Amino acid sequence: EKAMTLLGLRILKFIKKYVKTNEIPPTRKEMIEGLSASADGLNYAINRLEEDQLIKRVPGRSRNIWPV
Repeated sequence: EKAMTLLGLRILKFIKKYVKTNEIPPTRKEMIEGLSASADGLNYAINRLEEDQLIKRVPGRSRNIWPV
């Protein structure tokens, strides 16, 4: 669980930096590649971040993961 928490923090930092630079959130593929994460690990950590209300997802759109 500690490793997932660390991945969650890395994901959140990655999303915030990406949005600041590009004005849109990254795709899941960009996050997987940029963080050298597995798809399963990324999905788990994103779900935890959303549960903790640190990110929000906009349904029905790609690039839909925004920092809060």
